[in-house]
Amino acid sequence: MISSRALALPAASLLALSAVLTACGSQDGTTGAEETSSAASSPVGATSSAGPSTAADGVPDGVGAGAGNGCAPNSATAPAGAGTATTGDVDLDGEADTVWLSGGPERTLGITTATGATFSTTFTGAAPQAATAIGQKLQPAGPAVVLLNTGRSVALYAVVDCALTPTLNAQGEQYVFDLGFTGYGTGVGCVAGGDEEDLSLAGLNAVDAGDGTYRVTRTAVQLDDSGRRATNGETTVVAEGLAADDPRVEGARTVGCGNQTSGAVEPQ
Repeated sequence: MISSRALALPAASLLALSAVLTACGSQDGTTGAEETSSAASSPVGATSSAGPSTAADGVPDGVGAGAGNGCAPNSATAPAGAGTATTGDVDLDGEADTVWLSGGPERTLGITTATGATFSTTFTGAAPQAATAIGQKLQPAGPAVVLLNTGRSVALYAVVDCALTPTLNAQGEQYVFDLGFTGYGTGVGCVAGGDEEDLSLAGLNAVDAGDGTYRVTRTAVQLDDSGRRATNGETTVVAEGLAADDPRVEGARTVGCGNQTSGAVEPQ
């Protein structure tokens, strides 16, 4: 089974998997993604995002994901020393954006778009290692998501109206992918459709069959309401009887999405 926790695969691993995989995820909440959050395996907690500036009529100045013309620039900036990486086009203006992480007492995940808008949210995590983050546009025209890997799990965010919004599972909690710590899944990936920009999110799970071989499954993650909600879809068996060093096993233990495989690293 997989949990609301899931990570994406590097491009090479995805190519190796795509010949056999379809989409990993299950209605009961497992895939590499777990729909039923477990407090013990859910170290990531998000606080409110610092969204775009707001006009007098209450409408955000930044149009945001879904409109196709990007976010309006604002005066916010990433903190000095933040770890940054080029990411996918998360505000859907056709240009790559930047994801960043800052450490310290208030750990922060943020996005700076090519148009000059910066927005962020704070998070927590129980694992001792530095967090990493990648962002990507899914499907040909969105939604756009950010995957925050805190070591034991990956929290899912959507970029909505120029703000980072925690994606909620069926129980109303943030959707989180397991990384092998609760038995729901081992990684997260994105499955390519008709072209390289047609990406669908999936949770991955590599399970030891007990005889020295591994079974890899993939669970589709269905996103609705511009990415604000996620449910597990069909779980597909990618392959069985695999050696531990098979690329499909190794790929199911990684986090990536399309051409996004490394991402920003939290400074320590």
